[in-house]
Amino acid sequence: MSVPKGPGLEGEEEERYETAESMDPKLYRATTEGDILEFIRAMERGLDDRQHGPPASCLQLGPQQNTVLHIATSFGHYEIVKLVCKDLPFFVAEKNSKGDTALHIAARAGDPLLMNLLLSSDVKEGVLGEKNEEGNTALHEALRCRWEELALMLIDRNKNMSYSVNNEGKSLLCLAAEAGYVGIVKLLMENPIGNYIVDGRLKNKSPVHAAILGGNIDVLKILWEKDQSSFQLRCDEGGNPLHCAADIGFVEGVNFLLNKFCSSAYQKDKHGLFPIHIASSKGHIDIIQEMLMHCPDSRELLTLQDRNIIHVAARTGKVKAISYMLKMPELDKLLNERDKDGNTPLHIATIYGKPRIVTNLTCDERVKLELKNNKGLTALDIAEEYMETRASFRKLYNGYHKMQQLAIIEAIIRRLTWMALRVAGAPQAPRAKVFRTQKSILGKQAKMENYREMVTAILLVATLVATVTFTAGFSIPGGYKNSEPDQGIATMLQKVTFQEFVICDTIAMYSSIIVAVTLIWAQLGDLSSMHVALKVALPLLGIALAMMSIAFMAGVYLVVSKLSWLATLVTFMGANFVITLVALFIPLCFLGSSNYRIFRHISYYPFQLMLYAFGSYIEDDVDE
Repeated sequence: MSVPKGPGLEGEEEERYETAESMDPKLYRATTEGDILEFIRAMERGLDDRQHGPPASCLQLGPQQNTVLHIATSFGHYEIVKLVCKDLPFFVAEKNSKGDTALHIAARAGDPLLMNLLLSSDVKEGVLGEKNEEGNTALHEALRCRWEELALMLIDRNKNMSYSVNNEGKSLLCLAAEAGYVGIVKLLMENPIGNYIVDGRLKNKSPVHAAILGGNIDVLKILWEKDQSSFQLRCDEGGNPLHCAADIGFVEGVNFLLNKFCSSAYQKDKHGLFPIHIASSKGHIDIIQEMLMHCPDSRELLTLQDRNIIHVAARTGKVKAISYMLKMPELDKLLNERDKDGNTPLHIATIYGKPRIVTNLTCDERVKLELKNNKGLTALDIAEEYMETRASFRKLYNGYHKMQQLAIIEAIIRRLTWMALRVAGAPQAPRAKVFRTQKSILGKQAKMENYREMVTAILLVATLVATVTFTAGFSIPGGYKNSEPDQGIATMLQKVTFQEFVICDTIAMYSSIIVAVTLIWAQLGDLSSMHVALKVALPLLGIALAMMSIAFMAGVYLVVSKLSWLATLVTFMGANFVITLVALFIPLCFLGSSNYRIFRHISYYPFQLMLYAFGSYIEDDVDE
């Protein structure tokens, strides 16, 4: 309805105002509450107000264009639905603002009694094929909501009705296959004029893919029996049914497809991936095993980048898949195979920061650690290149919080990847071949900045240790004697534990002082002097922290020694923490600077401990 504008608005364009439909309040209330008597009275008043016109004159609509039948169906009021369907059957064909008939509402509700009441009315068969705004018929809705009984009721009402796809591109056959309704799939495929037509079958969604996604092997078998050509259909990404089954880890489906349609194992998708690559990228070991059993030469299939299945698993960080493939003698030749860029699986795992994969590969004697890619870089060269160009900690600290966390995690992963290669004794290429790559001006600046930050952090820790140990030296456990001739002498001087405290505290203080002085000198020098200073300072700092911890343990033991269980517990806890501290410091002190095998062996177990500690950041086997 439109109205003219008020005074002073002449000459301007008229504005349109719309008024929503309004149902009689008493009729609406009676319908929602299921009051059959009041409903009848309200309907009769409506007829009287319209001078007993034709039945259509009693049609009243709510704001959403809902009739009383829509409302009664949605509230599940059987008596009102039965009455309306008997006396006013044309209501069944009425649509609301979303295009839903009462059949659509009943189909979503999953109520067989409601559906039976609606279907028992004198409804025309064409109403069953009415679509709502989403392009769904009532049968679409029943299948989408997984109401098999209701779907069978609708099909039985008109077996020869024409079914089409909805706006999502899903046909009835696709929905039935997805839900795993074997009987309905048979009915639809045997329907001569129903949904199983070329247009509906090919539009966006394939029934075969739907059956695989639903894990319905029985439906898959029926589809093969009825129409094998449907197995040639591809999804939007260009994947065939075997791609789909490999992606979700549907072993039974993969086995069926390989037996019936083996050639699909040699078809690429739009990204150049074969089904075995999909299985490898997802870490589905059982799928890989099935494919190699049926198609042993599929291990030679390569992606567009010339990567094999080990490359793909290394790229996505599937540790279990890598471990499995390393145990397969027939895959020996793939371990050192190169892609278009000359990268082996070890290079790929290093590039994408997969320390667990790097560890597994380097532990296998068949993997050649010295191989170089097309840029002349070994895996260790790549790891160090990433280490040298990583963001500084000051930038990380000043960044956006979420980005800061991601950058720190990335730095941890890169460090662990580098450590894995160092532990394995991976070599570097001759420096002359990688000089331009790793020693650029930008790389030197980044490394200098990182070294300065490391020096500052270590200097701060060393200063704190020196301060604490100096204070502890004059606040000794047990205090001092106050009488002559031993005034000022420690009261527990003769106890072995006290002597241990003094020795460890002294070593800790002097070690930390040496570290502080060394790093102060380092800040005045160049990059090489900082590197040498850090090599000296890190072991000394480790000694200082360990001695300070032992001194603390000895001091606490002295003051609680009267209570034996507590003294024993303190000693046990302290010893374990000192061992852990030493284990964590060994990689920091020797791993990055030593080429001696003994140090690498010593560093192996601390490295494994660090992998375990940061497992939540580097775990990639989430799909398994």
